[in-house]
Parts: sequence; C-alpha cells; structure tokens
Amino acid sequence: MIGSCYNFSNMKYCTAINCMDGRVQLPVIMYLQARFNAQFVDMITEPGPNKILTEGEDDVAVQSILARVRISTDKHSSQGIAVVGHYHCAGNPAGKAEQIAQIEEAVQFLRHEFRDIEVIGLWVDENWRVHEQK
Repeated sequence: MIGSCYNFSNMKYCTAINCMDGRVQLPVIMYLQARFNAQFVDMITEPGPNKILTEGEDDVAVQSILARVRISTDKHSSQGIAVVGHYHCAGNPAGKAEQIAQIEEAVQFLRHEFRDIEVIGLWVDENWRVHEQK
C-alpha cells in the first residue's frame, strides 16, 4: 500500500507544462527531479504547450493550463515550474529556433502569473536530451 511507504506531507513537488508526447515524459521528469530536488513532478500535458501559451488563440486552453498549475502550486507547494518544447512535435511543428522563442515567451508569461515561483524553459532535442534555456 503506497500510503504506508511515504509521508506525503514532506514530499517536494515541481510542475511541468509538457507536451503530451510520451517520448518527452521521462527525460523531463528525471531532469526536473534533479533540477528542483523534487520527488514528484506534476505533469500538465497539452500538444505543443509552448505554442498554446504564446499564441493565446485558445483562451480556454491557456486558462486550463493556468488552473492546473495553480493546483500544483497551491496544493502541492510546487518548488518550480517548467514549460517544455521538443523536437518533432506533432502539436507544434515549428522548428527549433521558433519553439525556443516560444518557450522563452511562455516563461515570461508564467513568471508574470506566478511571481514567487521559479519558472524555467526546457528544450528536448532529437536525442531526447533536456536543455535548460537561459
């Protein structure tokens, strides 16, 4: 029984706004666990979330992402937020340079929304390696 193995009140969380693509899930989880010293990564998945957050054309999707991040920050005391873009994304077929620009813009948007929490951007390359955007 999982409840007998863990004291969840002392666990650290972080949040990933990640693509739904299964290829990027584990690399992002492992990177964020190390980066934020977190046991758990709350995953908010959408196809091409960096595009969704920067274009703002689908306000329902943007508000849904923000509501889910707030659950992670308010209920799990998330230590950090990452927005992710990746190589060969079906939901956002833009090239690397455009996606990285979107990631950077999404980071700025999220920093405005979540002023007291560290927000970072991540690019996952064609070898499924995670690169933090500076």
